[in-house]
Amino acid sequence: MNLESILAPKSILGSFLVLLIGGLAFFPITSGTSFLYYRVWRKTRFFGGDAENIQKEEGQRKTEWLWAFYNVLGNAVITAPIHHLVITGDSKVYTNIGDHGLGWYAVSVVLLLLITEPAVYWAHRILHHPWLYKHIHFYHHQFRVPSPWTSMAFHPLDSFMQAAPHHLCAFLFPMHASVYLGMIMFLQVWSTFIHERVTWVRWGFINYTAHHTLHHKANKYNFGQFFTVCDRLWGTYKAPLDLVYDGAYPSPAEAGKRAAKPAATDAVANVGAP
Repeated sequence: MNLESILAPKSILGSFLVLLIGGLAFFPITSGTSFLYYRVWRKTRFFGGDAENIQKEEGQRKTEWLWAFYNVLGNAVITAPIHHLVITGDSKVYTNIGDHGLGWYAVSVVLLLLITEPAVYWAHRILHHPWLYKHIHFYHHQFRVPSPWTSMAFHPLDSFMQAAPHHLCAFLFPMHASVYLGMIMFLQVWSTFIHERVTWVRWGFINYTAHHTLHHKANKYNFGQFFTVCDRLWGTYKAPLDLVYDGAYPSPAEAGKRAAKPAATDAVANVGAP
């Protein structure tokens, strides 16, 4: 038995097991690392002035873990047939870069973003329809104060609906396996970033952490995936500055002071060592 046979089994059951075990391993690596750094090792630095919300996080932690398990299990079931089709060559995913060249490799990444940005935006926004929100999306939004553990605490249909555009692209145009699998894995990393409540890249074009913190607090704004373009285009964008606590800016008042500084000074503040 070699690594390929383990990661690329030829049966749907094998695909299910790969997705289940991989998801259960990846969740504590991504969210657990974030939690240890921000909530344990550097808790005073980042959340010393946010004791009330840290207490809320502690009260919801077991529920987050439970819904993360439901999500991983449910998505392993839903996504196993897709994984099987990719493994058996019934998609447009390829493994040899030479088949299409480096130029197409770069184009495919851009194309993937151009398709998934509006598709994920509308999938997320549709999930806020009252019926879908009540029966599916609420299980994620019950965590009004997000934490790293919230990053995978979804109803399985919720997270699959937002990931589906990425899977669909694997059947629409040629895509190297590293682009497809890399983006699927990065979605979880990105989900961890935007639920940490600590923003280090504060550029309005990016749907950065504080944007998503505000989305959990007031859920009619900031539905975007990686960028704020769709929110700005369809009227759901709201700047989070001074509206939510952000560990990188110990208080809303301090955030306002920093925002008033010249751009160069602000840029230095954003990338300063913790």
